[in-house]
Amino acid sequence: MHRDHDLRIDVLGSLRAARHGADVRLGPPQRRTVLAVLLCGVRQVIATDRLVDCVWGEHAGSASVGSLHVHLSHLRRTLGSDSIVRHVHGYALAIRQDQLDADEFDHLAALGHAALRRNQFRRGRQHLAAALALWRGHAYEEFDGAPWARGEIVRLDAERLGALVSRIDADLAIGERDVVGELESLVVEHPLHESFCARLMVALYRAGRQADALAQYRAHADHLVESSGLAPTPALRDLQLRILRHDERLTIPPRQADDKETTSDDEQDLADPNHHRKEER
Repeated sequence: MHRDHDLRIDVLGSLRAARHGADVRLGPPQRRTVLAVLLCGVRQVIATDRLVDCVWGEHAGSASVGSLHVHLSHLRRTLGSDSIVRHVHGYALAIRQDQLDADEFDHLAALGHAALRRNQFRRGRQHLAAALALWRGHAYEEFDGAPWARGEIVRLDAERLGALVSRIDADLAIGERDVVGELESLVVEHPLHESFCARLMVALYRAGRQADALAQYRAHADHLVESSGLAPTPALRDLQLRILRHDERLTIPPRQADDKETTSDDEQDLADPNHHRKEER
């Protein structure tokens, strides 16, 4: 079956679509919601009743199914006649993984994580930076708060944070010196996220700022107690002690593998953009 190779849909920010490099109008809010629901379950069959419920909710009536068909017809004309496939009990959005930015993000992040597992930090950083650059705002931005979008939004946000942590790990491993400012901003934005606090402590220590690294630990510990009554984890307390003792391992980045060495088996699998996210998401 022919597919439109020039279709692109983005959800890592406001919902938008383009064909042949030109933006297309997706129509009124209800039509955009139909598309967003299909995208949250991309390549899965979404039952007609569920589509109606997500779009109209308690306001659904006898005319809702007919209105849904009209919206789907318009979307087919906008995105391509084969983009939405009708099944017995519902509809599925039939686009390739390289046509959706969320899928591209997942693919690039997986490549980055695979490279870091092999201590190929520069290669991993390149993939992770490319993945993070796809984000223009919050995932499914205009649908934030919609119950049907929550699961996918939470998943993508968690994957984004994981990719960001790993990219910073790669920065620290290759000796990047300009990560302190970014980490300070991330600690303010995510005050309970211990991973950012720990990496900021390491970055400060490597920059010759031991006192600031220890002050960051105390600030994090105080905030934890005030906000949740919890104490820092043993891992973070151990990092504090290592900084106090001037543990030389903190200043020695891990050995970096040759980025030109043969691609690993998991990277070979991931080289196919259709490998990372199967038909059943």
